[in-house]
Amino acid sequence: MSNQQYTFLGIDSYIEPLLKRVLEANELRMSGEKPTRRLSRTIQIETTSSSCDKAEGDHFKLSISYARQILTWNVYFDSQCPEMGPDFLFNDDTFLTDMNIDTLSDRLPSLTKWNVNDQDALLNVLMELLLCYKQHQVQLLEKQDRLKLEYTMLMSSTDIAQEDVEVMLLPFGSKPTEAKFLISLSIDVSQLQNRPFESQNDVAMLLVTFYGPNWNRIMPQIYFSKYLEQVLDGISALELPHYPIDKCLTDYVLEIKKYVEEKIKSLVQIFESRCLFVTTVLKYQFKSVLEYDFFSYQYVTLLVSEQGFFCMLNIRLPSSFPSDKPIVTINSIYHMNRERNLYKETLNNFQYFHTWSPQKMVKEILKHLATCIKKFKANSVEICL
Repeated sequence: MSNQQYTFLGIDSYIEPLLKRVLEANELRMSGEKPTRRLSRTIQIETTSSSCDKAEGDHFKLSISYARQILTWNVYFDSQCPEMGPDFLFNDDTFLTDMNIDTLSDRLPSLTKWNVNDQDALLNVLMELLLCYKQHQVQLLEKQDRLKLEYTMLMSSTDIAQEDVEVMLLPFGSKPTEAKFLISLSIDVSQLQNRPFESQNDVAMLLVTFYGPNWNRIMPQIYFSKYLEQVLDGISALELPHYPIDKCLTDYVLEIKKYVEEKIKSLVQIFESRCLFVTTVLKYQFKSVLEYDFFSYQYVTLLVSEQGFFCMLNIRLPSSFPSDKPIVTINSIYHMNRERNLYKETLNNFQYFHTWSPQKMVKEILKHLATCIKKFKANSVEICL
């Protein structure tokens, strides 16, 4: 939510900067987490109200994402006593019910030592509360043998950090029937080319839900940040490996991590192949190049001629290149069809092998074009008569 402007209507002037600081934070991190953590967490303000019938509100409801669920926390200030910290009401009524004052002071120092002059005061309290909430959920796992074992094994893995895991048992306040494990996959995506600046915090998250008798029914789901979802052709394109009932969660997480890493590696190799093809065209046909895609290297367009007849040759590289051949079309610069579009034909019969060098590929395309251009000329004249 960084780089956004927030305007609060009807919020007390003392509370407004506290709330603004929360919503403008790059991410809501648990107390003690490193700024480079990979589990992104969003927060939104839902409703506001006043405690003393004033026009300015000092009560508001926050929605906080956690383990792909929404925590609803009501925050109560007293605008007449700004030196006092806020009270909280949680939608999970099992949270903080048995914490004594000494434990509360130790775990929530920003609340017990509320600083009325610190604009980060509310942000700090929320981060500390989130850490307490995670610890609360981990404690609930202790009563479930399989879940406790799965979490213990996750924490003992050298590939999975504690801050990369969120757990939640549902429903609140009764015997749980679902257990959710959200794990951030520490995957290096820096090798992906041409990543926009705003995508530098790309994440891949695996959500595993346990339910059923003895937690023996398991449903894995994977989530990506917006940019990664685009480059991976969407979540639906990824068919996650089956999760056997007798497989431990740690092993499955590492399997999925390797699976995604292979997908990214394949994308990098495809990008490099496209780049090499287009740069080869630029090197050997630079005088003929009209335009090319210098961002993703997905196409290049040439102006070619045969005995004074000029046409445009468009070479588009599919996402499966070089396994699949380029899509090559000839476009007339003289003739239009009945729809008032430039007449064009697709070249399909040129020789192609995916193991060829880019120079060989380009040579074969141009060689085939030379045998087709006369017929293309005749067709374009005939159809436009």
